[in-house]
Amino acid sequence: MESITINNREVPFILKRSTRARRLRMQVDSEKRQIVMTIPRFTLNFEVNRFINNQKPWIEKQLSKIEKHNKTHPKPKYLNGDVFYYLGEAVTLELVPSSFWRPRINIRGDKMVMSIHREMTMSEGKKLIKKTIQSFYKNKAEEVIHDRLQFFNEYYQLEYKRVTLRNQKSRWGSCSGKKNLNFNWKLIMAPIEIIDYVVVHEMCHLKQMNHSAKFWNLVSLKIPYHNDAKKWLKENNYLLSA
Repeated sequence: MESITINNREVPFILKRSTRARRLRMQVDSEKRQIVMTIPRFTLNFEVNRFINNQKPWIEKQLSKIEKHNKTHPKPKYLNGDVFYYLGEAVTLELVPSSFWRPRINIRGDKMVMSIHREMTMSEGKKLIKKTIQSFYKNKAEEVIHDRLQFFNEYYQLEYKRVTLRNQKSRWGSCSGKKNLNFNWKLIMAPIEIIDYVVVHEMCHLKQMNHSAKFWNLVSLKIPYHNDAKKWLKENNYLLSA
């Protein structure tokens, strides 16, 4: 963990040296709500310091966003009252004591009801609650994304091979040259029209492995609102965390 001083304030950030990085870049980890700086492996210290100084206005702007997000949607503590999202709707975690050791989740209106064994300790419980919520989301994401792929492919008629659900740090989806599709399981927290956008976006890469006008025209055939969807993901990605 590194830190820099901005307006007499110590700002922590993560510094990562990467053999694959070609340039210095900064980004916000929306899940951990911290600034991450990635630099080529042999970058000199004076280059790093110069880059940081040039990026201070951007850093201040991102810090304001993080503070706002922490106020409006605090990071989960895996306790009663935590707010998560499911298909774009806010759901409040409600823990129900149970005699069964295996926890279960049901969405009931605006509640995410989880049964958890009444003798579970606090530390054990938090770990299990987090694991159970993530498992629930992964299973639901697999169901919904496969369903939407089949639905849209009735129109596009494109060939794809393996479909994988991952927890990608900086991508909502990807398409490989081997026609394998990858999706971030956290998409299940977004509204269905946003999920549809990402699904169609990656499907269209099966035909156009670029972001040319032809690619966007192909996307527009079913997702004419793709610009709004991209904007929504950029502005609301902090909500899609568990």
